[in-house]
Amino acid sequence: MLNSLFKKLFVLSTTTLILTLFIIVSFIRVSAEQKKTKIELDQIIDLQLSVDLLRSQLWFFLQFGDELSLNQVELAQAELSVKLAKYKKESTQLGNIQRMNHSLNALLTKEIQLYTEEGIVSNGKAPESINSIGFLHSRYNMIVQNMTEELAYVHKSVLNDNTDNVHNVMTYAAAWLIVCSVLVSATAWLILFRFKAGVEAMKKAIGDLAAGKLDSKVEVISMDAEFREMAVFFNDMTHTLRDTTVTKQELEDEVKRQTKQLMRKQEQLIFLSEHDPLTNLMNRRAFDKALESAIVKANRSNCKLALFFIDLDEFKSVNDTYGHDAGDAILVEVSKRILTAVRESDFACRLGGDEFVVCLDLLHDFDIVSEKSKQLLEAISLPIEFNGHKLKVGASIGVSYFPDHTRNKEVLVNLADEAMYCAKQIVGSACYDGQESETKRLPRQYG
Repeated sequence: MLNSLFKKLFVLSTTTLILTLFIIVSFIRVSAEQKKTKIELDQIIDLQLSVDLLRSQLWFFLQFGDELSLNQVELAQAELSVKLAKYKKESTQLGNIQRMNHSLNALLTKEIQLYTEEGIVSNGKAPESINSIGFLHSRYNMIVQNMTEELAYVHKSVLNDNTDNVHNVMTYAAAWLIVCSVLVSATAWLILFRFKAGVEAMKKAIGDLAAGKLDSKVEVISMDAEFREMAVFFNDMTHTLRDTTVTKQELEDEVKRQTKQLMRKQEQLIFLSEHDPLTNLMNRRAFDKALESAIVKANRSNCKLALFFIDLDEFKSVNDTYGHDAGDAILVEVSKRILTAVRESDFACRLGGDEFVVCLDLLHDFDIVSEKSKQLLEAISLPIEFNGHKLKVGASIGVSYFPDHTRNKEVLVNLADEAMYCAKQIVGSACYDGQESETKRLPRQYG
């Protein structure tokens, strides 16, 4: 019946919950019984005080025999009657005391009648009423004594009832505690043994599989439903492994294929990290590395470098007139034309916006610089087709030379940048730092 770990845990948790609820209910019942007993005992003590008051008032009346003492006795008896009427609703054990009080009330009525009819006074009594009054006083004492004894009996009865009720509650609670504890312990031990058996079986099968035994199986004997499901799954898995195990050569081929794929992705990532996403030219970081490498080669081989700093003219006007898509189209086309105009050994970069940098690498002299700058200017200034419009931009080029001007990479770029701003003064021109025919256009620091 309990062939599932879930069912066992459900029984265990349910039994624990029932046990907890029963303990709570038992404590509530004991507390209620104690509260009820306290109330009844308080009532008995209150009644006992009233009886004692009545006894004392009767004693005063017997001593003095005056009307005032008799009235006090009558008031004490009336107070006792009120309390008995009040407490009688909550307790069925006060019937005898209430009957005694009725008898006492009748005696007091008779006492008042005798006191009125015979004219009894404190300094003398009628001889014929002495026997009646003595009888009444004896009855008073007897009834009050009986009341005291009855209250003592009721007090004892309340305590006995409380003891019996608490004993019954505790007996039932103990019985349920024993039953539930046995059930919880049995279920817990059953869970322990069955769980241990299932874990050992799965552990052995997994160990065999780790050792390369693809025919390992889990025996589904004396297992909970959850472990049986895992065993069936494990057996199906080992069966599938036996059917789909690849050869060593297939594994090596797959590793090679995955390695090539990873290398291609790595190359793509490297390309994306070092190139401008719009134009596919080098970005600033990649250009700095390439320029630094070119300077190292030039120092070793005694070669020279020429750095072109190119800024497009009228680009902002076209961008504002035809939109950013037109500006992007111009940048892409200009980049293609720059790559077409330079040699394979040269490299170009888009610094950002409409600024480009081209490095002429491995030069023995600077004779081709002028011709190459004119070629770049002519290529860039050709019209560009975009959505039926012919767009046209110009360029300003600044040139710096390595090592004639500087051997520092940053200074080399800054010199070309400043030369470009000089060329901006004459739209569509190139400014060559260090060329004799152009030195008048450059700041003094260039030449």
